[in-house]
Amino acid sequence: ATGNAAYLHLGLGFIQMLKAFTPAVVLGVMWALGAPRVGRAAVGFVFVIVAGTVIEVKGELHATIVGLTLMMVSEVMEAINLVMTQRLLQELKFTVVEGFYVLAPPSAACLFGAAAFLEWPSMLREGHLDIVPSNPLRFVAAATLGLAVNYVSLCLIQLTSSLFSKILNTVRGICLVLVGVMFYGEEIAPLELFGYSVALIGFAGYNYVQLFPKEGDRLEKFSVAACSCSGLDAARGSYGLAVDVDEL
Repeated sequence: ATGNAAYLHLGLGFIQMLKAFTPAVVLGVMWALGAPRVGRAAVGFVFVIVAGTVIEVKGELHATIVGLTLMMVSEVMEAINLVMTQRLLQELKFTVVEGFYVLAPPSAACLFGAAAFLEWPSMLREGHLDIVPSNPLRFVAAATLGLAVNYVSLCLIQLTSSLFSKILNTVRGICLVLVGVMFYGEEIAPLELFGYSVALIGFAGYNYVQLFPKEGDRLEKFSVAACSCSGLDAARGSYGLAVDVDEL
């Protein structure tokens, strides 16, 4: 619900850019729920994603506090949903239909209650409820496509992982950014585009070390060795400077 509401306050392209921040939120949710920890290399790439997202927000020309808040709430809820759904389908061995049977009723109840409290009064007052019977095919098509997307998403998480689902969502997000620029006339500032590029680099690195843990371990060891050498060189430089001063 908050993800859809964000479209009222932010542009299509900027929302897709913010979705590259999802791995950072998923990492926090996994830590909070006691899921297996990821390696330091993955955490490092998450920090790259965070840095890129901060640059995106700074470069966005039409960002609003309400829109950013709605988007952040949406990403947190999506991360919790991904982690818990993966556990339900993979660890507890639920089928996709059983997953729908468990998840659909509370989801419908939450949306029904929120809509009744927040949206129905204005819909009845402004006569927007008449839009539904006036456009039945559009609403039936939207409901059918929504059901299909949810079903395919559960199948994807069951057969692969929430990680692969995020990869496909990010590829879709890149395409939607292009659609927003080409067909909706959205403007992307150079700083915003740079931040999105940084976030995508971090996202690609995060997924790479998750898909290939050995490469992540190798990168982690290399980073530790490089930091150790830098610290040793700095210490030697300080020691040499101290010796020179003593000799003087």
